Amino acid sequence: MDGFEKINNDAEQTAGAIYSSLGDTMPSILSLIRWTEENFGIRITVSFKNSDEFTVSGLEYFDPGIGEYRIFVNGRDYEYRQRFTLCHEIAHIIRNSEKAFGFSEGEIYSASGEERFCDHFSAAFLMPEEIFIERWNAIREDIDFKKARIASIFRVSGQAVYYRAKELGLI
Repeated sequence: MDGFEKINNDAEQTAGAIYSSLGDTMPSILSLIRWTEENFGIRITVSFKNSDEFTVSGLEYFDPGIGEYRIFVNGRDYEYRQRFTLCHEIAHIIRNSEKAFGFSEGEIYSASGEERFCDHFSAAFLMPEEIFIERWNAIREDIDFKKARIASIFRVSGQAVYYRAKELGLI
């Protein structure tokens, strides 16, 4: 298994374990935030920025002055992008926590490795493998219709659906 495969596998396993522990029928960002706060003994505040100066999709950092994590999400991005970004930023908190999830070597410590982990975590959490495959296979229409239908089910972009389906060997 190469470095990127390991990162993807670690992110998939971590997202799957967290999703399973929540007991939600569909992925919930609110449940993920609560789970993260409870399991790591932290506070997370989320703000949506709607200014020309905020040009990135999202940003996460720990503010020692108030003793909590702050997540900023670009409020000008469309809703589904904001959900993916918020999940991605939470993955940074989880990935950099002191809890051990078994992803402690190789490329994950490079900037690209961490970003890859967070992107894959977001896709795996927001579109859990088992549910995704079940829903994908239930739709008998063409690929464009499938992508649109799955995007609306999981409230993610068509592009995110395409990459998830490709990762799972469905296309």
